Amino acid sequence: MKRKKMLLSIIFALLIIAGVTFGIVHQQQAKAERIAQEKRETEKKLLKTATAAVDTAYQTRADKDIGYAETAVSKLSSHQNADKSQLIKKLTQLKSYLKQISDVNIALSKATQSKNEEDIKATQALIDMETGDYLKADKTDAQNKLSTLIAQIAKEKAETEAKTKAEAQAKQVASEALQQASNAVQAPSVETYSQAPQQPYQAPTQSNSTLAPQQNYQEAVPNGGSTYTPPKNEYKKPDGTPNSAGIVDSPGGTDPVGGWQWIPNPPGYPTN
Repeated sequence: MKRKKMLLSIIFALLIIAGVTFGIVHQQQAKAERIAQEKRETEKKLLKTATAAVDTAYQTRADKDIGYAETAVSKLSSHQNADKSQLIKKLTQLKSYLKQISDVNIALSKATQSKNEEDIKATQALIDMETGDYLKADKTDAQNKLSTLIAQIAKEKAETEAKTKAEAQAKQVASEALQQASNAVQAPSVETYSQAPQQPYQAPTQSNSTLAPQQNYQEAVPNGGSTYTPPKNEYKKPDGTPNSAGIVDSPGGTDPVGGWQWIPNPPGYPTN
């Protein structure tokens, strides 16, 4: 009887120990499961935060948002390596996009200032490299700005050429006008000649003039000191009137008009 009671006591004790042990193990398992669940929830929240931060960085393109996204991605656990790698790749791509946008803007600014053909071509090449969907709006905006710049340069060039052509034409017209004026000054002026009305000729009359008697006239001979006394020679016209024509080589005679007597030079005497 005693042995039976002892056996029952041992079995009961074993049951109690087994129960306690099972309870402890179950409690530990439950705790571990709870901890694991909390960790999963935390990782899930971290992934959600990191994903949202990356999306915000894509929208704002702000340096502070990009930095915040990088920090959020770095907090992901080793169990999230796949998601972590994907987010890091997106941030790297975002930086590449922003670098392309910055390069295009810098090139566009340079081309706007220089208006150089080489700078315009370089800007166009950078715009053509913006092939991602994320850059579609940026590419359209940059292309519109570049097209506007090209049109402006063409307009200014046309205006400059037109102005230069007009100035050249104005100079040519002024030069031709100056040449015409110079030719007009150098050309002899043509005066209008009006012939005076002729008066009927009236021969001088001898009745009102008193002829001075001829005197002996002595003229020095160029080759010596001797004198020559020309003979008196009074030439009369066939009608008997004295010569009054005043001709240098007239045969001589008395001129009643001038009141002087013309005496011919001797032979050999210079006439000039």
